[in-house]
Amino acid sequence: MDPDVRAKLIESLKARSWTDTDAEQVAGRVEALYEREAGEWKVVLWEIAGGEQNVYIVSRKVDGPSVFDSPLQARARDVAGALNEIETT
Repeated sequence: MDPDVRAKLIESLKARSWTDTDAEQVAGRVEALYEREAGEWKVVLWEIAGGEQNVYIVSRKVDGPSVFDSPLQARARDVAGALNEIETT
């Protein structure tokens, strides 16, 4: 991940009321798997153990690699939204 993209991701998450620490930790997680390519980032529900636990993943495709996951849908939406904003600018 380009350092500018990482910085933009952190700033975008902080603008969504994330703490500095949380935004930096997420940027580190995303950075490890992020690749810029065609397609919009989406939030996909992944059910674990027959629906006993849900995880929301951020991926370009339903069956594609995920750059972030969270049990909180709002957190996953923030990350997907921030990535989409960054890639359209």
